[in-house]
Amino acid sequence: MKKTLFLLLSILLITGCKDVKLESGENAIVTFKEGGISAQELYETLKETYGAEKLTDLIDSHLLNELYEETDEEKNYVKQSLSSAKAAAKEMNADFDLYVNYYYGVANEEAFKNYIALNYKRSLWIEDYGQESVTDKQIKEYYEDYIVGDMTVSHIQINSNATSDMSEEDKEKEENKAYEEAKDIIEKLKKGEDFSALAKKYSDDEATSSNGGSLGKINDDNGITEIVDAAKKLKVGSYSSSPVKTSYGYHIIYKSAEDKKPELNDETKTKIRAVVGKEISSEPSFYLIAMKALREKNEMKITDSKLEKAYNDNIARNEAAYNAN
Repeated sequence: MKKTLFLLLSILLITGCKDVKLESGENAIVTFKEGGISAQELYETLKETYGAEKLTDLIDSHLLNELYEETDEEKNYVKQSLSSAKAAAKEMNADFDLYVNYYYGVANEEAFKNYIALNYKRSLWIEDYGQESVTDKQIKEYYEDYIVGDMTVSHIQINSNATSDMSEEDKEKEENKAYEEAKDIIEKLKKGEDFSALAKKYSDDEATSSNGGSLGKINDDNGITEIVDAAKKLKVGSYSSSPVKTSYGYHIIYKSAEDKKPELNDETKTKIRAVVGKEISSEPSFYLIAMKALREKNEMKITDSKLEKAYNDNIARNEAAYNAN
């Protein structure tokens, strides 16, 4: 369906080079014994039905290709996506062209690669525009609420013995067992036992247990997210009151020191802008906002009134769908 308008535009060009005309003087695409159908008539009908979606792709492709050069990362992304699609089509015993036409609305392999490349560049713009949308107020608020100096942290890690081949019930039992063991260690800490000694005795992290569970200095850019977030909430000299779960297991976190918070200079602002921008761009509705902004920034105008209406109606439908969700 997405290729329909493009094919019609091609038909108009082709028929424009021939002398087959109707009595009206328009180029004929179909003729009958009396009269026929003009290429313009077919184009006018289909542009209202499929034109807005295809026109949007053409607009975005033009603007984004001007903005972003093709990179090795993009080539690899397209290559991997193509490989995955071919594997999926093969698994379904489906012809590849029919597969991508059904699931992606494109005609063939080349059109599929163009479709993937377009969406890759769209994601680049959405991320960039997310950062561009961050305000000074948001940067200041994030700095005050989340930025801390480097924290000297130790941990005790308790692994779960759950495995992928276990039943869900057995997995849950093993998870609960590890969680309860971590809670028992917290009770020992409450009774005054030494954190370092407990780490050497109980921690399943072989890389740190021998030195009392020390993780050294950590922060957002060099620590496991869950551990860093937990450490930020702790006062110096305190430990987590409940186990902290990560993909590695359950952890008891101890913060022994914290450096002075870095100044809010250009470097810090850039880091904050990247984090906050990523949060903004991850909002589902931000896709529409970002792409609309790109078109407006380039002073896009649709000179065909019917296509303009179809385009605006399509945008409104998409916005309503996102708001409904």
